[in-house]
Amino acid sequence: MFNLSNFADANAEPEEAEFVIVGAPFDATTSFRPGAREGPDAVRRASYNFETYVRRHRIDFRDIKVSDLGNLDLGADPAYARETIRDGFAFIPERAIPIFIGGEHSITPPIVAEVAQRRRGKLRAEVGADRYVGSDDDRSGIGVIVLDAHFDLREEYGGTRLSHACASRHILETEGVAGYASIGVRSGDLKEYIYAEEHGVPYHSSDEVQERGIELVLKDALKEVGCEKIYLSIDFDAIDPAYAPGVGNPEPFGLSSWDVRYIVERVAPRAIGLDVNEIAPAFDGGQTATLGAKLIREFIAAKAAADR
Repeated sequence: MFNLSNFADANAEPEEAEFVIVGAPFDATTSFRPGAREGPDAVRRASYNFETYVRRHRIDFRDIKVSDLGNLDLGADPAYARETIRDGFAFIPERAIPIFIGGEHSITPPIVAEVAQRRRGKLRAEVGADRYVGSDDDRSGIGVIVLDAHFDLREEYGGTRLSHACASRHILETEGVAGYASIGVRSGDLKEYIYAEEHGVPYHSSDEVQERGIELVLKDALKEVGCEKIYLSIDFDAIDPAYAPGVGNPEPFGLSSWDVRYIVERVAPRAIGLDVNEIAPAFDGGQTATLGAKLIREFIAAKAAADR
């Protein structure tokens, strides 16, 4: 199921790991520039650029147990890829935080579904099945924050409901997702804007971030999500192409790398999972993959520091 290659400083066995990294090299529904399937290995190569010590969080990667399972073999069929991603969770210990490297954004809904299911199962075990209430508005529900230039709220795109352009629509429909907010949106079909308005989908444009500042926008997004535990999905086209040009669907006037690091650091202490996706390394000189590796390391360091 897995093809092995390692993220820097990932030297722990899965059963003892605090964080487990998985590559999801899939881009079969790409609608503009292909190549996100090369993202996982490019991010791994870039990860060797950095020192083990992270001064901002006063933590050293040599003291963090990180495991890298390698890349899933996802084929070219989105339905097969979706099921393979879900099956891959059998190899991720429940105590570990999963970190997926895409691949296009269609990898995210099956990850969210498994993370939500695990959260509900954990609480059932803690409180007892006879006392557990399984509704999405109780404390078992997870929140999802998506950074994306696009709504991804289409019902279908390119002849399939499993397109990367439908990712957030599927997340919103996932059992166990009790809260959602998107940051960085600046592109979408008219029907998606109408859908968001009619269904009360919380989103914050990159224009709003520019005008109000990322601190206030994230504060509002966290209130809208309203959950104790949060899953974070970073579609790299949320970031302005000046910082991250190597993506499948670049959109100017986006978030800065500083904005995204702020979000990562604030969300990480409450996070139960992360994915970074839509990095297409053929379209730049390595800067997007380098930023991807750096943000993953910032996430791990911030989460590990908060848990110690």
